[in-house]
Amino acid sequence: MLLVNPWIFDFAAYDFWARPLGLLYLGAILQEHGCEVRLLDCLDRFHPAAVDAVGTIRPKPNGTGKFFRDPITKPTILYTIPRRYCRYGMPYEVLISELKKIPAPDVILVTSSMTYWYPAVQEIVKILRQNFPGVPIALGGIYASLMPEHARRVIAPDKIVTGPGENYVIDIINDLCGLNIEAKEYYHFAELPIPAYNLYDNLASVSMMTSRGCPYQCSFCASRIVAGPFQQRDSKDGVAEIEHYWNRYQVQNIAFYDDALFVNRDNHMKIILTEVIQRKIPVLFHTPNGVHPKELEDDLAGLRFQSTFKTIRLSYETSNVNRQRDMQSKVSDNDLAAAFEKLERAGYARRDIGVYVLMGLPKQEIEEVLGSIAFVISLGAKVRLASFTPIPGTVEWQRAVEEYGFPADADPLITNNTVYPLRNGTLTFETYDSIRELSRMVNRAIDSGARFTNATVLAEQLHEALMLNNSAKTAQITET
Repeated sequence: MLLVNPWIFDFAAYDFWARPLGLLYLGAILQEHGCEVRLLDCLDRFHPAAVDAVGTIRPKPNGTGKFFRDPITKPTILYTIPRRYCRYGMPYEVLISELKKIPAPDVILVTSSMTYWYPAVQEIVKILRQNFPGVPIALGGIYASLMPEHARRVIAPDKIVTGPGENYVIDIINDLCGLNIEAKEYYHFAELPIPAYNLYDNLASVSMMTSRGCPYQCSFCASRIVAGPFQQRDSKDGVAEIEHYWNRYQVQNIAFYDDALFVNRDNHMKIILTEVIQRKIPVLFHTPNGVHPKELEDDLAGLRFQSTFKTIRLSYETSNVNRQRDMQSKVSDNDLAAAFEKLERAGYARRDIGVYVLMGLPKQEIEEVLGSIAFVISLGAKVRLASFTPIPGTVEWQRAVEEYGFPADADPLITNNTVYPLRNGTLTFETYDSIRELSRMVNRAIDSGARFTNATVLAEQLHEALMLNNSAKTAQITET
């Protein structure tokens, strides 16, 4: 079996510890069933052949870093976007060379991520068919789950898997190969084997999940469509997996990709962190997905500090009360402020904490975005501005279609978050880019030790700077 994680085709991409976890779980399941498994991860920055060809590009101590990139032709539909479009990941020549070293597999399993990255999937499948004619290809992952009909039409795999694939993969292998392997049933996420990181030659970091799915139903999120109902593993299994990564691979940087990491905290993450501390496992934790502020308590925040959580990201999204209700009130302004107080008591510097704010939501006014930015900055933290993109099957997708005139049959390429899909005559590409630059400037001011205590005044000043398109005015704000 050959497992393939495609390139990224986009205006920007960065390796924040991301690994193709779904594919690696399937790899471990296939190994459990006696299959010989190979992995070709086009986004592996430490693949020996890629390193020999281009070296590693300024790797950071925490395991993150830039991908190698090659400019490629921009799709026609994105022609007006004033950015360079690139192939991120393994150089093309290296990929072709590596494929020639691999014996023809019986089946190829390809994963997919963002829906607007489908051209990279399309290109990889084309190359695979040229190199391994007649070998069946199965496609799964996020894009395949959210847009299966589009994937069938455009990618044309022999099989397509939507949602978690652990209970389908052996049946697919049997069907495509004419075999009769007896398939083990996995009734819960907790029953899955540890992801097959043994398929990598070098590991600077790993990603993992102690749970799958999310108990919340945020209007913009597709977690339930992709991951199914919320399932949480036993805490002892989480500790065992962390210890496994350290003992076997000496991997120090571990990123949690749970959608709801601290839900049921007393019986789950609190126990995991306590055990990691007591066993003196020397790992560093990161939370790129964002943590729900409401779930933090003083003792848990303290444990986080002791167990060396190095990257802290909090999920906030917006200061708009109505939108917060759409997120089942998982966070409020008071919750966010309280979380900062707890983390500060645990020893964190506020400027080292990032807070996600969403920009570009349906019918979202400039004032809402700037108000959200200003509130986060007034707490002494830095803004991680995320561009909204409508995801098929979510409430916000339907709102974008019904209330904003977004085409229901839109090419997924125009949902790219760099494109700002819901821009209009008032909220233009340039406006969104200016807001992003404002957030960068106030973040730099926070890094320099500035404090902004009045969110209302700051929001007004940011709005004035935006309307004037005056960088000098913004510089004055950050200086004073």
